Amino acid sequence: MPYFIGNILELPVTTTQDYMLLQLLDEALSIGLWKTQLELITGKNRMASFIIHPDYSADPNARAIYERLLGYLREVASKNQVWFSVPSAIDRWWRAPGKMHVVADGNSWRIEGECAERAVLAFARPAGDRLVYDLPMTAA
Repeated sequence: MPYFIGNILELPVTTTQDYMLLQLLDEALSIGLWKTQLELITGKNRMASFIIHPDYSADPNARAIYERLLGYLREVASKNQVWFSVPSAIDRWWRAPGKMHVVADGNSWRIEGECAERAVLAFARPAGDRLVYDLPMTAA
């Protein structure tokens, strides 16, 4: 998960970098390791980040593996609810909660502030030895 170091949002590298995969592990024809890592990471609803160095992509074999990775990511996106983004958009999304606040609204609550239209309130209640979350129905 991203985290703050002071005012800087750190986006951790969560998958094997292309140099390691292509040069050291000699996986030049396979995206199997990336597939496995992506399944493990997204299975826990976590952020998967890929670092692709443009200086390696000039090599035809490296370019082919990048194209396979992008094709696989397209497949994943069509089957699952996945947000593909760039670092600047992740930064804006991660900072948004700090610009919102919850206020009383009669017998209920609402969210105010910048980006409030993108937020929903969830209410937790005990159910035996666990918590159950009640989420309002939202229009998609």
